[in-house]
Amino acid sequence: MKSVVTAVVTAADAAGRFPSQNDLEAVQGNIQRAAARLEAAEKLAAGLDAVTKEAGDACFNKYPYLKQPGEAGENQTKVDKCYRDLGHYLRLINYCLVV
Repeated sequence: MKSVVTAVVTAADAAGRFPSQNDLEAVQGNIQRAAARLEAAEKLAAGLDAVTKEAGDACFNKYPYLKQPGEAGENQTKVDKCYRDLGHYLRLINYCLVV
């Protein structure tokens, strides 16, 4: 994961130039949105267990065939792994919000 700042500096350095006006505007926009992103990341982290459960429940309710033999939710061990994986995905989303 690269932040906007890292991407701008890397691109400018690779081209042997200073960041352009557009580059600087992209960085400024990123910084201006940082507070909202960090607030969202904080809320997601605080409610991770509840969001994970709600997302998993929604999947199993919308796609009941997932509980059939041979599917992702055929037994509790597999269901637990699905919820675990959803938690991993939400953590990655949280990382993206921070960057």
